[in-house]
Amino acid sequence: MFPDLALPALMGVLLGASAHRAGLCTVKAVAEVMTTGRAHVLWSFLKASLWTLGLLSVAALAGFDADLSARPVMLPGIAGGILFGVGAGLNGACSFSTLARLAEGHGVMLMTLLGWGLGLLATPGLLTSPQGSISATSLPWWIVLPGLAWILWEGWRLTRLVRHRGKGILSDGVWPLSLGVFLVALANTGLLLMDRPWSFTSTAICASGAAEVAPCAHPATLWVVSTAAMLAMVTSAVLRGSFRIRRVRLWSALRRLGAGSLMGAGAAMIPGGNDGLILFGIPSLSPHALPSWFGIVAGIWMALAVMRALGARVPRISCEGDICRAEV
Repeated sequence: MFPDLALPALMGVLLGASAHRAGLCTVKAVAEVMTTGRAHVLWSFLKASLWTLGLLSVAALAGFDADLSARPVMLPGIAGGILFGVGAGLNGACSFSTLARLAEGHGVMLMTLLGWGLGLLATPGLLTSPQGSISATSLPWWIVLPGLAWILWEGWRLTRLVRHRGKGILSDGVWPLSLGVFLVALANTGLLLMDRPWSFTSTAICASGAAEVAPCAHPATLWVVSTAAMLAMVTSAVLRGSFRIRRVRLWSALRRLGAGSLMGAGAAMIPGGNDGLILFGIPSLSPHALPSWFGIVAGIWMALAVMRALGARVPRISCEGDICRAEV
């Protein structure tokens, strides 16, 4: 392996293992709000952005600036977020969790990935307005104060949690959300400081040529990090004992193909996905990021609400001790 890809690969391993063990999923986050009225998982995604923002601000104070970029708020991006969210709701998983479920033996998720590709390839030619040009940006100097305050506050909470859970916390089958999002943000910050922004969705976008996003400048890194993250998820599933080849049913496969196509089309319009918005867009303070991410959340909510109205069961998400599980 080329030396300049070794460290990004290590970051990919940390990203994949942490996301898998913590069970990070935006669909799960919306389902928790719908079934319990709580938002532990939803808040954890914003915590990942706050961790990244805080770490980047402190790094900038020390003279290590990340090469960030921003896009203006545009209607296609918000509409794309809603479309992506509807697809994720129908799929039952967003970006990270689609790959996490595939890593556990849910082969039907390959149909979701195929749908992503179809949606990404079909949508750019249908867009009648641009997504807005990329402009270089940097974090304002004053952001270091709230960033440092967040690191100290949440770092203190995380330290208490780790001490309470003991040394075996990393060997547990499910990790606390706070630990998972911290490790995801730590690895993501490392990639940003190496000028190697990454997400699963951006890898698909760049491979299809559906849109111009910052990570496309380093295609080899995208594939190395994605492969490392996927291998880490598979390894995590095997070690946890949750890997099992599941039977693929025709209706489920067709639903995932359609859902993936919606997710791909939405990703091309944003451009990006829930993973890229959380890991890069929001920490970059890009104007398009929060509206697009809220669009994804709204789209998931609409899909789950319609499915429940038609008789489908939305799983109750139970969170206790910073660990969230779906009640089957």
